Amino acid sequence: MSQDILLDKTITVDRALGECFAYVADFARVQEWDPGVSRAIRLTEGPPGVGSEYRVVMKAGLSLHYTVVAFETSSRILMTVQSSAFTADEEILFEPAPEGTRIRYIARFRPGLLLGIATRCSPRMMESVGKSAMRGLRAALQDTYTAPSNADRHALGDRLILPGMIRFTRFGYDSARKRWKPVSARLDGKHVLVTGATSGIGLAAAHALASMGAELTLVGRDAGKLSAAVAEISAGSGNSHVHAETADLALMSDVHALAQRLLVQGKPIDALINNAGALFNPRQLTAEGLEKSFALLLLGPYILTERLQPLLAAAGKSRVVNVLSGGMYTQRIRVRDLQSSRGTYSGSVAYARAKRGLMILTEEWARRWRSAGITVNAMHPGWADTPGVESSLPAFRRLTRPVLRTPEQGADTVVWLAAATEAAQVDGQFWLDREPHPSHISAKTRESPEDRAALLAALAGLMADTQAAGQESPPRARKPRN
Repeated sequence: MSQDILLDKTITVDRALGECFAYVADFARVQEWDPGVSRAIRLTEGPPGVGSEYRVVMKAGLSLHYTVVAFETSSRILMTVQSSAFTADEEILFEPAPEGTRIRYIARFRPGLLLGIATRCSPRMMESVGKSAMRGLRAALQDTYTAPSNADRHALGDRLILPGMIRFTRFGYDSARKRWKPVSARLDGKHVLVTGATSGIGLAAAHALASMGAELTLVGRDAGKLSAAVAEISAGSGNSHVHAETADLALMSDVHALAQRLLVQGKPIDALINNAGALFNPRQLTAEGLEKSFALLLLGPYILTERLQPLLAAAGKSRVVNVLSGGMYTQRIRVRDLQSSRGTYSGSVAYARAKRGLMILTEEWARRWRSAGITVNAMHPGWADTPGVESSLPAFRRLTRPVLRTPEQGADTVVWLAAATEAAQVDGQFWLDREPHPSHISAKTRESPEDRAALLAALAGLMADTQAAGQESPPRARKPRN
């Protein structure tokens, strides 16, 4: 009979105890810090606690089933482990230390026949595995990573059709994930506003941000769906600080009213995620006479972000994340036809041109607001299987469904840009899978300085006109928060 194997490892990190516990307690994130883990999946719903179950797949191919049997907040987690190779009890203890937090990992393994033979042949094998995992956890909690750089190295692949398209699939996500660093940042006390938050990318991002402790304001046009999203996110994360604001962001009167309500409330915004979007075929006008793609995808985010700038500045250090599309690579901004009224209308082209315009705004806001402590970036979620894709591009979905990403995979870079410590180090970039990519892959899509200036002037004029139509006057901003 094989002898039990006991591991007992301790690390100390310069990090608040509560933050350390919250990161480790979400054990589905073990793949971030344990180099021996290929992937981890939470099998149960709700916040981490007694009864939570996880499936952890090791890079060696072994599948482990974890069950939490004791859970003492900021103090202790005890899990049982079942696998074909061994059973185990793993205990993780947390306590304050002069340097920050002391974390102790105690595990008792009961090996089966094969693992018992392997450990007798290599007595220090399990010891090495434990040390490696704890080194990874220390690095994750120290959180001293630098942001990825050099978008030029992706330029050739983006220009070539097949490599570029593969990057948009789940295979591109899986490939990029191997290069990622852990994200142990917490968002407790941070206020994040997410538009288009009732389904798809927005809902997935909201779930992740809530689990990181953020106070959320979800924006959508359907009050019933918003209420359901709030309940779902609160139940899944254990985070009760989730609120809803109803607004149709294709109607500028709603956008101005939403901005006015938030300004009156005066709560600083630590991250604004401009995600709301849809693809319209055939060409449609809003009740205000604006082409819907332009209104929802470009003018609406412009007005909302511009008007909320005082709240972003009041947060001290804040972030704006604009959700774009790879389709913008095919289009140049048409300043003289922003509302797609000339020639034959294509919903896909109108969508891509609006996203091109939002990329221009990303670069402009990053330049203008850097001194105010506001970091602005844009991202591409890849091809994700969302309700929007299903309704707007049914033929595309049927063809590509086997390789589409999940909404959670599509939302990953949104969450990274909003939360990761190193993501605050760069701005004005276009990101895919936590890596910067060129904002243009062809000179044909580059706007001239005159076109850029004309776009900004046109949007500013429309913001003034639509605000005047609502007869509003902006309230005074609060002083910046320390």
